Amino acid sequence: MGFDHIEVRVKDRVRARRFFVEQLGMDLMSDGPDRTFLLFGDQVLGLRDAKDGQSAFGGVDHIALRVSEWTGLKSRVTRARVVITAEKERQDSRSLFLRGPEGLKIELVWRPDPSQHSCLHPPVAPPPDPDE
Repeated sequence: MGFDHIEVRVKDRVRARRFFVEQLGMDLMSDGPDRTFLLFGDQVLGLRDAKDGQSAFGGVDHIALRVSEWTGLKSRVTRARVVITAEKERQDSRSLFLRGPEGLKIELVWRPDPSQHSCLHPPVAPPPDPDE
């Protein structure tokens, strides 16, 4: 089961929106008085204003966004002047790690087979029936 959307708190929503739209190519879905929703493929990212005294990105380690194309991704990200902090190649995927606004860590992940996900655990077999 996938997720509906991710919402993160930001101190400067205009700057964060500009980063995701202009540099990463997300589409603006809606922009309200206290939050913005962006679309990246079939994934939704919500940007919410941090309240006074509330830290931005509280409790969020990083966000991972699925990309449909790996070829040319690194050069497109570099041309957009986004800082790449790491690159990782796994057996089932490849990732670019980026520095986003306000220190948000972003992972762009590509999988040859999008149905495979290394974070998913195999189903656990039910316990044996005691009557057997």
